[in-house]
Amino acid sequence: MSDLEEEYQLDYFEENGFHRMECTECGAAFWTREESRTTCGEPPCDTYEFIDNPGFDEELTLEETRERFLSFFEERDHERIEPYPVAANRWRDDVLLTQASIYDFQPLVTSGKSPPPANP
Repeated sequence: MSDLEEEYQLDYFEENGFHRMECTECGAAFWTREESRTTCGEPPCDTYEFIDNPGFDEELTLEETRERFLSFFEERDHERIEPYPVAANRWRDDVLLTQASIYDFQPLVTSGKSPPPANP
């Protein structure tokens, strides 16, 4: 585990039943409430799973889920843009899916070569 282990020992984690563990697959340290958990839960150490409680009263298809997700942001004044092919590891080899969609535009926008494709 990290040399900074003491920095991570916050009262919040102890008060809420969290345990600091070390992944048996990759060696990364992680927090969990499951004392029996041995892996960090991230790919490739574990297969992708969805939480048992999806947060919706009814079961949704992929298309319905996508539409609700996009509509949520449109209702908050964000603009929907056309689908764009994503190669998550194009610029970084430590990215699987997290933030992959923004990474496509980030190098061009942050360098000033082009404006964002829509409002943030």
